[in-house]
Amino acid sequence: MAGRKRHPKGLGSTFQRGGVWIAQVMIGYHENGKPKYRQVRCKDAKSQDEAVVTLRELMIEQSKGVLDVKGRHTVASWLDCWLEDHIKPNREPKTHYFYSLMAEKKIKPFIGRLELKKVTPDNVNQLFKSLAKDGATPNTIAAVRRTLRAAFGVAIKYSYCNDNPVSRTFAVKVRREPKVYFDAEQIQKLLIALKGSPIENLVLFTLATGARIGEVTGITWDKVDLNRNTVFISHQLQRIGKKLSLKELKTEKSVRTMPLVGHSLEAVLAERARLAVETHENELNLVFTNPWGRAFDPKFVNKELHRMLEVAGLPKAGMHSFRHSAATFLLMSGANLHQVSRYLGHSQIALTSNLYGHVLDGAMKETAEKLQESYHLESKFS
Repeated sequence: MAGRKRHPKGLGSTFQRGGVWIAQVMIGYHENGKPKYRQVRCKDAKSQDEAVVTLRELMIEQSKGVLDVKGRHTVASWLDCWLEDHIKPNREPKTHYFYSLMAEKKIKPFIGRLELKKVTPDNVNQLFKSLAKDGATPNTIAAVRRTLRAAFGVAIKYSYCNDNPVSRTFAVKVRREPKVYFDAEQIQKLLIALKGSPIENLVLFTLATGARIGEVTGITWDKVDLNRNTVFISHQLQRIGKKLSLKELKTEKSVRTMPLVGHSLEAVLAERARLAVETHENELNLVFTNPWGRAFDPKFVNKELHRMLEVAGLPKAGMHSFRHSAATFLLMSGANLHQVSRYLGHSQIALTSNLYGHVLDGAMKETAEKLQESYHLESKFS
């Protein structure tokens, strides 16, 4: 083929067939001595250079001897390969940890021994039924389905199976609990109860900014500008296994500069004053630290928060409820969806609308009533 790039002998090749790029490597010889090849159709490749990316992935698997057992993967062996070669190098450590947990605890014990290419939708449905029988929640089963579907998707790409049996099962219905948020009177009660608590400044800042708990606990002093009274939110504190680490935020819209006013400024100044008199080593240069000068552990925060809520006579909730409270107050005060979405760092404005539609419905009613009043009209039903 004219213009086709050649690769050194033994290192595989890429070529077009029917307008689709093919990546090919030699995996051995047939009994008659002729070479045996493994081919993968690069359906999304628009150029030979893009097909070469798939070729290189094939060559890596070839070097490990994985390609020699085409079609003989069990679910367990493929999950191991998928996690190590496809997820670990390309996804966040937290994502790799999550998928690994689903694979080891929920999938392998039930269908790990099945041959990958022979798994049927019925096998997958039986897996879901077994998990439910063992007490798994709909959320957990939905997570298992996502994991298994993603793993089969990559297996199809490398021709270890012909279709994705998970796609032919019914999606698990996830029950979404109503969002918990507090009104102004409840928040005043909580603030009184929080006086002197190790999480007082953490809660104050969260209420004022609506930031996620990982974002708040991940703020470092180099991101704080007390001359302009702003804070640049670009990282979050995450637990990976047993270690708390700083990680970049996932989306560009999550990265944002927020003003420090009122409670948020008060919280930061209080932490700076505390830092000036304490001698704890702050390895990550964090603004908010626990009483021992270390990063806040989510378990510690939740335990202390539940204790404070009980003291204030308020229902049990997590730190995320303050994010919902902040969003609710913003919308009720007249801020539009675009402003609130940007303030919260949502990836899409539709997410804000879906989460807080109940507030918008109330605001629409108030708007309609104000319009009625502006016309100086009285309803015949009043």
